[in-house]
Amino acid sequence: MNTWKVKFGSSAGRSGGRWRARLGVLSLLAGGLAVPAVAVAPGVASAGAIVPCPASITSWRVISNGRGWRVWEGYRYTLHSATPTFLVSDGQLLDNGTDSTVNYTITSRVSRTFSIQTTVGITASGQQDFFTTNISTQIVATQVTERGVSIAVPVPPRSRLIAEYGVEAYQVSYAVEAWRTTTSLSGQPATGGRCEEWGYYPQNTTAPTHLEGWRLRTG
Repeated sequence: MNTWKVKFGSSAGRSGGRWRARLGVLSLLAGGLAVPAVAVAPGVASAGAIVPCPASITSWRVISNGRGWRVWEGYRYTLHSATPTFLVSDGQLLDNGTDSTVNYTITSRVSRTFSIQTTVGITASGQQDFFTTNISTQIVATQVTERGVSIAVPVPPRSRLIAEYGVEAYQVSYAVEAWRTTTSLSGQPATGGRCEEWGYYPQNTTAPTHLEGWRLRTG
């Protein structure tokens, strides 16, 4: 089977094993104040260890505030694989049962929305920035395919052509590691400060790009 693509930019724009689970309690101290317990389900054997906050943490977010202190969660991403794929929003079969080449003009009739799925098991920030930096600058959070885009194609005698309109994308396998720390209300997490390892979260998702167009292949 032969496959070729007609692309253009849109005008709109540790293995898969079982996770270990625990009911974790964040036990860091800030100014002598104990942080309230928070129930989560991290998937790393060393979860709960107090370690220096890694310099490789790429993003932090505030998860709670107290009287004089603030709890932060930081994330580090690891890319395992990124495989190009094509997400189909509309498809048509073009059959030529004659002995001559027939020219067809086809038009996309369906619009679909493709989005990066929410991270499972954790509310992490910085995911899209990680994808655009480490996989492709063409990745977007959401891509809505166009409708009404036409293309003219010749279909050889006694053959079938499969015409699909859609979006270039990536099947991504990666992991998110999380840490938690506390600071004063005016403070910021610091590399080398006290962090608690909070979990390891394997992920698989589909990341669309802003590139959409026709894919043509023989049946």
